[in-house]
Amino acid sequence: MKEKIQRFGRALSAMVMPNIGAFIAWGLITAIFIPGGWWPNENIAKMVSPMLKYLLPTLIAFTAGKNVGGYRGGVAGAVAAMGVIIGTDTPMFLGAMIMGPIAGWCVKRFDKLVAGKVGAGFEMLVDNFSLGIIAMLLAIAGYLVIGHAVSWITNGLSAGVNWMLAHKMNPLLAVLVDPAKVLFLNNAVNHGIMTPLGIQQAAEMGQSMLFLVDPNPGPGLGILLACWAFGKGTTKQSAPGAVVIQLLGGIHEIYFPYVLARPILLLAVMLGNVCALSFFTLVDFGLVAPASPGSLISIILMSPKGKTLLGILGVLIGTAVSFLLAWPMVKSRPDFQGESEGGPAPAGEVPDMPSGIISKIVFACDAGMGSSALGATRFKARLMKAGLGGIKCTNCAVGDIPADASLVICQRELADRARLSGKEVLAITNFLSDPALDALLERLQRSGGSESGDSGLPSGGVFPSLSASGREAAAEPEPLPMLASANILTGLTSESKEAAILRAGRMLEAAGYVDEGYAQAMLERERTATTYMGEGVAIPHGTAEAKTKVKHSGIVVLQYPEGVEFDGGEKARLVIGIAGKGDDHLSILARLSETLENPETLERLCTVSDPLIINDELTIG
Repeated sequence: MKEKIQRFGRALSAMVMPNIGAFIAWGLITAIFIPGGWWPNENIAKMVSPMLKYLLPTLIAFTAGKNVGGYRGGVAGAVAAMGVIIGTDTPMFLGAMIMGPIAGWCVKRFDKLVAGKVGAGFEMLVDNFSLGIIAMLLAIAGYLVIGHAVSWITNGLSAGVNWMLAHKMNPLLAVLVDPAKVLFLNNAVNHGIMTPLGIQQAAEMGQSMLFLVDPNPGPGLGILLACWAFGKGTTKQSAPGAVVIQLLGGIHEIYFPYVLARPILLLAVMLGNVCALSFFTLVDFGLVAPASPGSLISIILMSPKGKTLLGILGVLIGTAVSFLLAWPMVKSRPDFQGESEGGPAPAGEVPDMPSGIISKIVFACDAGMGSSALGATRFKARLMKAGLGGIKCTNCAVGDIPADASLVICQRELADRARLSGKEVLAITNFLSDPALDALLERLQRSGGSESGDSGLPSGGVFPSLSASGREAAAEPEPLPMLASANILTGLTSESKEAAILRAGRMLEAAGYVDEGYAQAMLERERTATTYMGEGVAIPHGTAEAKTKVKHSGIVVLQYPEGVEFDGGEKARLVIGIAGKGDDHLSILARLSETLENPETLERLCTVSDPLIINDELTIG
């Protein structure tokens, strides 16, 4: 359920976040040039209303449509949004967030229906007219029906917000928002919900306190200061850098691991935010536009003229209350970073490490803009300092992990989503100073020296767990062996069925047995019928249509001592991915069946740690 909520929240925030710069531009023009602004200018202020009504919703609709249906979907989304924008007097942010995905889906669906059916020379004609017709129909529907319905909903939500303001109940929003934040739903809550509602409120009242429910850095800052003052060990050492990043960088994900490791600290965060919001309510303070990122600098820039000091005081109040409440909680257990299940791995231990060449490391976070960028920048600097500049290090959203990533590094709360990419995942707690990152760098340095004869690697690092025989197998000339020890992974941590199947498919692709896309075909095959065979063994393979992607017959073996849950609650301890060229898969299945019929052999295959033993037992050709 948490993963589904995160996905939905990610979809909402993905419509708004790429356009935050436009929101800030509108906010600055509003704050500076409207009557009562810093430097009132009647002519420049004429841009405020058109930008609010037309530009910002259209950008959201285009982005939403593009996220679903590519560039064509974006164009259709922008046109469709004009129907709801023109059909009502209410700023149509919610309407744009509805029409954009609908338009993108319609275009994507049409393109799929006509794929391969359009005659040569008619592609451009069909593309342009289909897009125009779909966009036109949706714009008309938005103008006549959807816009009015959305306007009614928007007005209802706005009335609810105004009612909360009138009854001084806005501080209670912190009780709902802060628990969601630490579960990495902060972008969904802030940009998917609070920003659209806040924009409409700011258009009516000149400011909105909704822009401060999530971005106030004070409550998180109080937690970090308490850890710095009263913590010990890893907790104390990592806090100073986190304090600067939280206050000035506005990357709130930096304090989430401290709260997840000691959940009682959530009370301090919530009460700190409640007190800050209570202060903002009493003094009637809000921001003129979204504060993104949620830093002290952003809050100062987005404060109305003459109210900047109130914004700073609200941050300090949130900090002080959170700090005072966290003080005894931290002091009672000063080093708690490794207590919880979500804590970092013990020093020197790197779980779930890949067994091959590391050429590209990708840091992933929910939105791909905040904590992951910070983590990638810092680790890249460490790689350069260690003479490992040949290893690429970048960042992305957890839902957009690139196909060429060798290793994905993300916070533990996002690890399951990251594993759906089929890539090796290193789950950490703190992007700044996690022991697993130290151990990773140490291994890269150690293998770098042994491989190249010096302190650096020209094109990547090889983990010591990759044996010489594994490297030789990967480099063997055609034909490829049916099974190589380099394609056997043992002692894997349990993960979802989908992640295990994608991992097997990616290994088949990387080994050269199949073309890219076979892994997705394996996942499609699993949705049709389970490939769990019983006795703790699953044998996922591609669809019949994917046979054309098979270049050489081969198998890969994934061993999960704790099992991977397949349909009906059954657990597979061996996940054996198969690619058979022609009818070769029949002989593969027959050989596997013979080998696995022996209970003792099966138990040994499910528990042994040496890939060479499994290779000897399952060698097919």
